[in-house]
Amino acid sequence: MLNVSHDLCQFASLLVFSIPNDVFWPYFAGAATLVIGLATSIKNRIGQASGIDKFIVFGPLSFAIGMAIFGADHFVAAKFVAMIVPSWIPGHLFWAYFVGFALIAAALSLATSIRWRLAAALLGIMIFIFVLTIHIPNLFAAPHDKTRLTILLRDLSLSAGALAFAALQTGADFSLQSFRSKLITLARFVIAISIAVFGVDHFLDPTFAPGFPQEGTAIITMPTWIPGHAFWAYLTGAIFIGCALGLMSRRYARLAATILGITVLILILFVYIPLTIAKASDVANGLNYLAIHFALAGAAFFLAEALPAAIAEPVAVPEIQRSSVRQV
Repeated sequence: MLNVSHDLCQFASLLVFSIPNDVFWPYFAGAATLVIGLATSIKNRIGQASGIDKFIVFGPLSFAIGMAIFGADHFVAAKFVAMIVPSWIPGHLFWAYFVGFALIAAALSLATSIRWRLAAALLGIMIFIFVLTIHIPNLFAAPHDKTRLTILLRDLSLSAGALAFAALQTGADFSLQSFRSKLITLARFVIAISIAVFGVDHFLDPTFAPGFPQEGTAIITMPTWIPGHAFWAYLTGAIFIGCALGLMSRRYARLAATILGITVLILILFVYIPLTIAKASDVANGLNYLAIHFALAGAAFFLAEALPAAIAEPVAVPEIQRSSVRQV
């Protein structure tokens, strides 16, 4: 028995060390974050929620998994990432490593719930800086490039979700509460607009895998064992548009954000995990698509947690009651 165990350990070691670094570390970062989150924050929070709200509990961990994978990408592909940094900013390679470290640190914070509101705030601000310094200039340089618009809306949604979650840490001060309310409302509309655009994209390109619209030249399709690819694309597009409409209404915003997050989790389970397995060595067109959908689900659940559980309708007082009160 000891010999068998020793042989298995040797085989596992050889298998791990035979995997290229640019493949191993993104997988390791995502898997380690998942294990840490399940053993800490999820274990403590899952019993406090009930019904459909149990899914909202997975928001921080889901977002953390995506950030951890992208953080590892920054280290193993630092030279490529450095090329994305705007030319007017010095020290391109430094910023590639710095952002990678920031993403992994924030992922660990979100996974363990240690200073996670602060981590969410810093993440939201950092991603919004990417929008301002990289995505908006890129879109202006090529306004008809659909991919650049997709990336801009994608990162705007992630930033909005993270900032909405961070806004929950504001105190009882009236000015802070007012700012919190405005920030969450802005996040609600930013995600609604982005999801509506993505929903329309599903009707324009139903052959692509549902979820975030495609990027680059690679065409990502659903697994072949799933029938009716166009049907699922149309259904996902309809759900996205429905969720966008729900987010624009205060009454159904929390439910819409929760349904959006659950929908993306279902896509992860049936589309992007099989896709990642099929393209295990192709991180850019496999694992990274899994990561971005984990981040989208996390952003949706972030927003859901920031929104009130129910919007109370004003109660009408009967005329007889009012007149009775006046007499008294």
